[in-house]
Amino acid sequence: MLEPDSRAALTEQLRPPSGYELVHAVGTTFTLDLTSALAVPLAFAGHQVRESDDPIAILDAVRRASDRVDIFAQAGHIAVPRKASDLVAFLEPMIHPVALARPGALFHPKVWVLEYARGQHRSYRMLCSSRNITSDRSWDLVVRLDGNEGDEPREQNEPLSDLLRTLSSLAVTPLAPERRAQIEGLATSISNVSWELPADIRELDFHALGIGRPQTVDFKGQRHLVISPFLSDDGLANISASSKEKVKVISRAESFDRLKPETFEFIEPHVLDDAVRDSDEVEDDPLVGLHAKAYFLDRFEGSRAIIGSANATQAAFGNNVEFLIEMVGPKPRMGVAALFGEDSELRKLTMPYVTAGGVKETETEKADRALDDAIRSLATIRLRNTVRLEANDQYSIGVEALDLAKTATEIETEVQLLTRPGNSHPLPLQGDPPVVFAGLDLTEITPFVIIHALDHRGEQRSTVVNAELIGDVAQRRDAVLARQIDTPEKFLRFLQLMLSLGGSTSSQLALGNSGGFGSWSSDGAGVFETLVRSLATNPEGLDDLARLVERMRGEASAGSLPTGFDEVWEPIWHARLAQKGDTA
Repeated sequence: MLEPDSRAALTEQLRPPSGYELVHAVGTTFTLDLTSALAVPLAFAGHQVRESDDPIAILDAVRRASDRVDIFAQAGHIAVPRKASDLVAFLEPMIHPVALARPGALFHPKVWVLEYARGQHRSYRMLCSSRNITSDRSWDLVVRLDGNEGDEPREQNEPLSDLLRTLSSLAVTPLAPERRAQIEGLATSISNVSWELPADIRELDFHALGIGRPQTVDFKGQRHLVISPFLSDDGLANISASSKEKVKVISRAESFDRLKPETFEFIEPHVLDDAVRDSDEVEDDPLVGLHAKAYFLDRFEGSRAIIGSANATQAAFGNNVEFLIEMVGPKPRMGVAALFGEDSELRKLTMPYVTAGGVKETETEKADRALDDAIRSLATIRLRNTVRLEANDQYSIGVEALDLAKTATEIETEVQLLTRPGNSHPLPLQGDPPVVFAGLDLTEITPFVIIHALDHRGEQRSTVVNAELIGDVAQRRDAVLARQIDTPEKFLRFLQLMLSLGGSTSSQLALGNSGGFGSWSSDGAGVFETLVRSLATNPEGLDDLARLVERMRGEASAGSLPTGFDEVWEPIWHARLAQKGDTA
């Protein structure tokens, strides 16, 4: 079952089946990197762009996905990008920081639930993994299930539906009603899905921990293999209580060092071998460190694999929100001996680890943990960003707190706009007047706020939160588009992607005699044909294009429109207005 040389990129796993397009996707993660999140919509783009270094393709993909993707992440664990791209403006509706009411509890699942369409037919996919939406290069695991909607709810799917239905209520900033309804609709649809079983698997179950009805995971078995980067003594004791032999555990050295000495009486510790490197084909892109979470146990009737987000700790199985998938199959394929025997591929990547355990947490580590707790607590404060128009087409944003701060008084706090990282103010308390960021351009309006927490040592933690935005300016994102599309070549590239049907390659823009990309023939015939085709098959795309053209005509980016474009565009736009019954 475990194939260490098998790579699976997240974007590949999200990509729709051939002939299908995305209807809706919901993802969950503990930590979130906004730059990595920008790459996710590329998976849903129908066009042939597969590399994330094409800025126009990213722009088009993120624009299309903004109302079809929702990502939920633990508040306080949305990383501050080194340099925020303008394109994060299109992520704003997708990103939902969440917080749990239980003290110390974390939102930790790594799940994607996706609905695709081909005409009236619907197809579904679920990814259950240990992978966050970050650029991290650790070893992770993912289980992918594909399925089709059935005629009635299935008990097996209740935990997955429960997770989806709970997400909106956990968000720090309330979701728009239409997004809540869309997620509720997906939860209803997913309850009926019949999943295709992976090879060698004869049954499967889902476990959603920490929400709705109480759920427990049964770890009874004669022998166990545990893969987990973080460990606790009580967590391992619970997992291995029924084992007839020492539990084989693959983890990190520092996690073993923290265990009590008596825990090693019932576990056999292993770590990844630093001397092991990836194969020659990928030696320039190695995986480093362990982040996978999986539990394998043998019973008389077969073996079980439990894979997902939960570490081998009591917090994971007793307090956090976690999600796992449990699969049952034959011992020769997924038993402990088959996966971690002396000649197994996984065993070759590891080495035994010798430690006496008992290492205590240092004062520095305690202070670091307190600072981490502080930034998570600060990130649960609901913030409101209120936009006002000032003189000379400049704007201001007033940031105010709607909740009480829930952190130690010795922590100093600051707040910035993501679009203005060099301009800081003290984080306002509930009841304080808003702190005002003035002199903003239209493209600098944002709900994304950076919170900094600084402790007595001078150590700092920072995170991004998504505030409620009041007084947003219509077509603000059109200004972002116009700023990105700053050459005629980029405009033609974007026009091709914008007017294609779902981004499909069936609508190619043939420009000039060469048919090459980015060229412009003397009479604009290639573009005219594309616009005519869009008028018949994708007229709403012309409405989007019209707003962009209008924005570009009125700004410094006017020179980005190809020479002669107006002569081609005007008759098409008049035809579109007539099509809509607009005679103005």
